[in-house]
Amino acid sequence: MGAFTAMVAIAVAAAYDFSRFGTIIDVGGGEGALLAGILRANPALRGVVFDMPRVAEGANETIAAAGLGDRCEFVGGDFFEAVPGGGDAYILKHVIHDWDDARAVRILRNCRRAMKAEGKLLIVEGVYPERIDQSVASRGAAANDVNMLVCTGGRQRAEAEFRALFDAAGFELTRIVPTQAMSSVIEGVRA
Repeated sequence: MGAFTAMVAIAVAAAYDFSRFGTIIDVGGGEGALLAGILRANPALRGVVFDMPRVAEGANETIAAAGLGDRCEFVGGDFFEAVPGGGDAYILKHVIHDWDDARAVRILRNCRRAMKAEGKLLIVEGVYPERIDQSVASRGAAANDVNMLVCTGGRQRAEAEFRALFDAAGFELTRIVPTQAMSSVIEGVRA
């Protein structure tokens, strides 16, 4: 997952302009590969990797190995309870697809409570087609959706489903920025 995330980080940093932010919080950031890639591409940006305390050692190693110890820190916790406050942007890569709608909304509401009034919500996930047809892309999306349901109880979502999640959590989906990594940056602001 770390190697895949490092590839996604390059694509996300190339597709999305992070220069307007001072601090980004990577919610469910694991060992920090996504945030490390974004911070390397944006030297003025600071970051917080937020995840379960059990991944602290690996995250701190990733941060140190990337030479980002002065601009990045790890904070442990449970995103179902709360997330660190004060971020200009809250990014979640392949987190929301792990959860059903009720749990996904709970995570997003915690981000909304923690973020600055002008903050941005950034979800990095695939945006799936509204309808499945016989195309290779559709069949891959359907297989991935079943995989998420069986393995995590979560699901892949189409644009309308992301809009519904954003609405339920008090956000407005403002745009979807495709990347070269078969994931998009789904951006939202407080509604």
